[in-house]
Amino acid sequence: MKEKDQVANIVSALYRNRKRLIYLGLIAFVISAAITLLMPNYYQATTVFYPTSEDLIKPEKLFGGAQTDLRFYGTDAEMDRLIAMAQSPELYDYLIEEFDLTERYGISKDSRQWRTRVRNQLDKNLTIRKTRFDGIELSIEDTDPEIAAHMANSARQRLASIAERVLKSAQRSMIETLEETVAEKELMVSVLRDSLIRTRQYYGIYNIDAQSEHFAGLISQLETDLEKERVKFDILSANPRISRDTLTFIEANLRGMEQQYRFLTESGDEEELSGLRRMNVGMPLIQMLQSQHYREYTQLDYDRMRLKNLRAAYRAPFKAVFVIQEAYPPDRKVRPKRSLIVLASVFFVVFFGALGIVAAESIDKDAIKKITSS
Repeated sequence: MKEKDQVANIVSALYRNRKRLIYLGLIAFVISAAITLLMPNYYQATTVFYPTSEDLIKPEKLFGGAQTDLRFYGTDAEMDRLIAMAQSPELYDYLIEEFDLTERYGISKDSRQWRTRVRNQLDKNLTIRKTRFDGIELSIEDTDPEIAAHMANSARQRLASIAERVLKSAQRSMIETLEETVAEKELMVSVLRDSLIRTRQYYGIYNIDAQSEHFAGLISQLETDLEKERVKFDILSANPRISRDTLTFIEANLRGMEQQYRFLTESGDEEELSGLRRMNVGMPLIQMLQSQHYREYTQLDYDRMRLKNLRAAYRAPFKAVFVIQEAYPPDRKVRPKRSLIVLASVFFVVFFGALGIVAAESIDKDAIKKITSS
């Protein structure tokens, strides 16, 4: 029963003060309507685009040699990079200077932290987000629909320019690094070539395979001929009918062949190397220099090709975004929602007014008199 009495008292108090609540609601309606009419209309212009893939600036993708197919549209990584660049001070400062936003937002450059205030205001009016179709939507709000569209398109173009410059800068760094590598390898290849020429001249080795085969055949034939001459000399020297001059000639020929054999096969001091010994000492050095020269020259040729392709990719035109939708001047405002503001104002004023009436009616008047009279 007490709860029913309390509800009845509340309803009774509201009914007795219904005119006050109505007048309060009317006042709130008039004031909020007047305030909202003074608020400027804001129009939102939107442009939609997709990021391009980094594959479009990679030489191995453009000129072949890659293991995967060429992608035209960027992935989440490219999208995140563009969104991060859209929040960079460079884009904000460009829009501030290009559209004189300090004057447009009514912020004086003489005030403290004016640039931060302008950026904060621009941040409220600029929105960039991913769409459900994996695109990027850039929106800008302004009181002038033409300016809003122009700002949105300019922001997208500047964003694409920033992304292109960053990627081209990375390409330029790669080119400079590769140019230094190619220059160092060219010097190394030149030094190895000169060393190889000098070593060949010193050891007299110009064709390892041909000269090895020649030496092997020459020594084998010389050993055979030498053995035949020895046997011949031994047989003839035992025959008393052979003249001394003939034996002297055969002996001299034998000594010459033996000297030739020693020249080809015997070793001596480092400075007196000759024949096969000279070849055996020089051959590993020349083989090592040839192998090293071949490896470095092959790598140099590969690096030159990479550098050529990288320069071609750097000079090739590149667009960081694919534009799906240009921003056009909108014909409908996005804010303020005047009807919602007015209704919400009337509701809250009447609601809190009713709470005040109920609170006033629930206070014990006798207790108030005692407090005030004491």
